[in-house]
Amino acid sequence: MSQQQKTALVTGASGGIGRAIALRLAADGFAVAVHFAGNPATAGKVVKEIEQAGGRAAAMQGDVAEPEDMRRVFDAAAQLTGAVDVVVHSAGIMSNLPIAGGDLAQFDRLIRTNLRGAFVVLGEAAQRVPPGGRIIALSTSVIGKAFPTYGPYIAS
Repeated sequence: MSQQQKTALVTGASGGIGRAIALRLAADGFAVAVHFAGNPATAGKVVKEIEQAGGRAAAMQGDVAEPEDMRRVFDAAAQLTGAVDVVVHSAGIMSNLPIAGGDLAQFDRLIRTNLRGAFVVLGEAAQRVPPGGRIIALSTSVIGKAFPTYGPYIAS
């Protein structure tokens, strides 16, 4: 990494794998945009953890499936150091529901977040990450499982 600090935007960074990625990137010297969907308190804890360790971070709320939200998040993330150099798309939801007789509203929410969200975030990243930057999209190892209520999640 060069002398100038770089910014990493991590979607879904308020918990789980996204949180761990955000903390690691901060430890590696990145300013971190801690994206969250709905819980500012958990995102705030991640920011506080990064800052207490001597890092730089800011929490940024947005729906990954909404282009306007993600444009706003990318704009705010770029304010940290001047550009978004790394995007790690780790946001996703898992709803356990059977395909037979499953709740269509839950299915639509899952598909909207996991598929449309990936399309929106990665599309925005492709336009913004400068040469030499990185775009990373996470998937899941759950696709190898055959649990009855995992079908819709695996499809997404």
